[in-house]
Amino acid sequence: MADSDAPLSFFPAPEAPADEDLIRTYRQVAGQMVRPVAVVACLRGRQPHAVTVDSFLDVSYDPPTMAVSIYSGSRMMESLEIAEAMTISVLAAEQKNIAQWLGEPGQPLYGVLDTVPTHAAPSGVPYIAGAAAVFDCRITNRLEIATHTLVVGEVRSCAETVGVRPLARWQDDYGTVTGR
Repeated sequence: MADSDAPLSFFPAPEAPADEDLIRTYRQVAGQMVRPVAVVACLRGRQPHAVTVDSFLDVSYDPPTMAVSIYSGSRMMESLEIAEAMTISVLAAEQKNIAQWLGEPGQPLYGVLDTVPTHAAPSGVPYIAGAAAVFDCRITNRLEIATHTLVVGEVRSCAETVGVRPLARWQDDYGTVTGR
C-alpha cells in the first residue's frame, strides 16, 4: 500500500473541543488547498471599499449565485452590511501587488482604490481592471458563522478576460495554475 493510500491520522478526536493545537493544525491543513485570489468591492455611499479574499465560491447556477467570507469585525464587513451590491474580481496572476496592497491590515477606509486601476460594473461598483474574471452581484443574504460572515450575492452580470491565468494562493504564497 502506498503512503497516499494509507488511512489519515485525524487530530484531535471529533468530540474534542477546538484548542490551539487543532487551530494550528487546521490552518496548516487548510493552507494546503490552492485557492483563487479575488478582490471584493462595494460602495459605502459613493465611496468604494475593497479587500483581498481567498474564501469565495459559486453557490448556484440557477440563479447564478456567489458567496464570499468576510471577517465579521472588519471595516469591510461594516460596508457590506449596508451595501446593496458587490463585485468579486478574480485577480490575474500578474496582479499579486494588488492582492498584497488590499490584503494589508489597517488599510485606509477611504481612497484604498485610488492607486488601483478599476472600471465600474453595471451596478456601479468598481472592479479591478485586467482581472481574470468579474462577478457583479446584488447582495441577497448575510449569514454570520463563527468569526466570519458569508455575504451571498445573486450574479447580475459577469465577464472573463480570455487567456488570463488567475492568481492563486497556496501555503501562504502566491502563484498561478499551469496549462492543461
